[in-house]
Amino acid sequence: MSEESKFPMDDLVDTGVVDIAPEEASPPGKAPTAPSAFGKLLNNLPLLGIGLVVSVIGLIGVLMWQTQTTALQSGYVEESSLLLMLSQRVAKDAREAVLGNKEAFATLQDSKNRINSILKTLVDGDDRLPPSPATVSGTLQPVKDLWSALDTDVAVILTNKPALLSIRENVAAINQLSPLLLAISDEVVEALIAENAPQKIVSRAGTQRTWSQRITKDVNVFALGGMDAAVAATQFGKDAKLFQRINRGLRRNASPAVIEKIDASDEVFNQLNEYIQAAQQVVTEFFVSQRSAQRITENSEKFLVEIEALVASYQNLYGNIKYLKTLPFVLGGAALLFFLLFIRSLVASARQREFESNEQNREAQAAILKLLDEMGDLADGDLTIEAEVTDQVTGAIADSMNYAVLEMRTLVRQINDASAQVTTESEGTREKTASLQAQTGQQSEEIGTATESIVRMAQSMEQLSESADGSAEVADGSVDLAKQGSEAVASTIQGMNTMRDKMQETGKRIKRLGESSQQIGEIVGLIDDIAEQTNILSLNASIQAAMAGEAGRGFAVVADEVQRLAERSAEATKQIADLVNNIQADTNEAVSSMEDATREVVENTRLADEAGRALGEIEKVSEELSTLISTMANTARQQSEEATGVSGTMVHIRELSTQASRTTTETAESVDRLSVLAGQLKSSVAGFRLPAEE
Repeated sequence: MSEESKFPMDDLVDTGVVDIAPEEASPPGKAPTAPSAFGKLLNNLPLLGIGLVVSVIGLIGVLMWQTQTTALQSGYVEESSLLLMLSQRVAKDAREAVLGNKEAFATLQDSKNRINSILKTLVDGDDRLPPSPATVSGTLQPVKDLWSALDTDVAVILTNKPALLSIRENVAAINQLSPLLLAISDEVVEALIAENAPQKIVSRAGTQRTWSQRITKDVNVFALGGMDAAVAATQFGKDAKLFQRINRGLRRNASPAVIEKIDASDEVFNQLNEYIQAAQQVVTEFFVSQRSAQRITENSEKFLVEIEALVASYQNLYGNIKYLKTLPFVLGGAALLFFLLFIRSLVASARQREFESNEQNREAQAAILKLLDEMGDLADGDLTIEAEVTDQVTGAIADSMNYAVLEMRTLVRQINDASAQVTTESEGTREKTASLQAQTGQQSEEIGTATESIVRMAQSMEQLSESADGSAEVADGSVDLAKQGSEAVASTIQGMNTMRDKMQETGKRIKRLGESSQQIGEIVGLIDDIAEQTNILSLNASIQAAMAGEAGRGFAVVADEVQRLAERSAEATKQIADLVNNIQADTNEAVSSMEDATREVVENTRLADEAGRALGEIEKVSEELSTLISTMANTARQQSEEATGVSGTMVHIRELSTQASRTTTETAESVDRLSVLAGQLKSSVAGFRLPAEE
């Protein structure tokens, strides 16, 4: 058979390219007419596809750019518009925070953080917005500069939050105690009148009512701030001292009933005075925060004007490129035109291919029907047929079918020969495997019996070895314990001797410690007096610095620090005095305990010496017993190891025998299955009809 007639596949492949599509669909069965030059241009699919892609990409790019610029402009306007609201809220919250409004601090901190975040976004950009364009830098920079100054003042107010809140709380407590103090002062006057006290004393007691009212008034004036706050801060401190001095004067030569009223007045005034002193300690922070709030209020209007200019700049950011709004419509129209022309060209090309395909299908159907008629007997197992090879589309299929029939003839003959040979060989193999299976079964049973006997013997030897090892460990443990006991007793005796010497030396040092603690107590009293005087001086300096304004701000900080150091020094001296008293009491108890402990150490040393001699005798007996038990354990261990080795070998032999028996059984079963399969294979090819042998 020639190479051309064997695989004529080139007839099935259409390698030509249809470059010209008809202008209109041709009637069925007729070839289309050739189009004009303009028709070729309109039906050029690559050119139309390129035009469509370019116009669509341009349209998408313009729409994306417009969407992006609109989103950016909206983002800039939104962020900058927030500054309008936040700028006014900062001024309001700053005033409220200085007056001690707790909620104002939270909103002031939030406004500060949000303004910083918005300005950082406008300048440096973030995940949503890029940095602001250079066209708005002229209006953005003044906003940044003004906020830098405002931010500093806001930070001052937030830093002084504890001081401002404490002033509000202290003023509220003073206002609450003031009516009570006023009522008690009236009771003191009434008691003096009832006892016919001199008019001078009654008049002096009556002034206490005036001082208490003026103290309350000055404290509230101070809390409201303003021009009179500094004067009020100094005045209520002086009035408080005057109130205390008048009460001390009234107490002299007064009756018990009047003294009881004065004591009640002092008790209430001491509480009120604590709040006054607490307010005086933070007077510097209050005045500094008040000035910061004033500057924020003054600059807030200017800040608002600059922000409004910034918002207007962002609103006009892309106002000069309106001509691009018509470009999407132009590109969209072009894309639609290219799309319609592309669809028209595809339809014409599809009609051309449909005509050619119908002609090829008609020829192929005729050739296939002829081939099916020639190959009909193959379905009945007739391998003597041979199809005619032609130059039509089925020629290659007919050649391939003839070659397949030839190979099937050879395969059927080989299957028949092989199935007969397998049947013969499987019969002989079945007889041999049956005999081998019976022998391996008997051998496995005998090995199993011997293995069980050896395993039981090995287990008995192993138990004997374990018991001997346990006895040896117990004996060694008793020897070690005896040695440790002897060493512990010797160490105990030595430690007790050393303890006795150290306890005597410690007793002497404790006595010297008691003498030194008495001297420390005297020094602590002197330090306490110095701390009290320093506290008074620092308070006066703080008030003078607050009155000096900005010029005294640095000195006020130093005065406050000195006052805090003086208070901590006074508190520390009180703690040291308490510690010194405790040390003196503990020293006396320690000396007495040391003497008792020394006597007990001497007695325990004698008892430990006797225990050491007894443990020495126990150690000698334990060593002899340990030697005997170790020898017995070694002998038992050697015998157990030998028995275990023999047992392991027998177990392995039994496993090999069992595995061999199992393999023999499986081999016999495989031979039976092979014989059955050979018969089935021979039956499966019996239906094929082969040509006569030459």
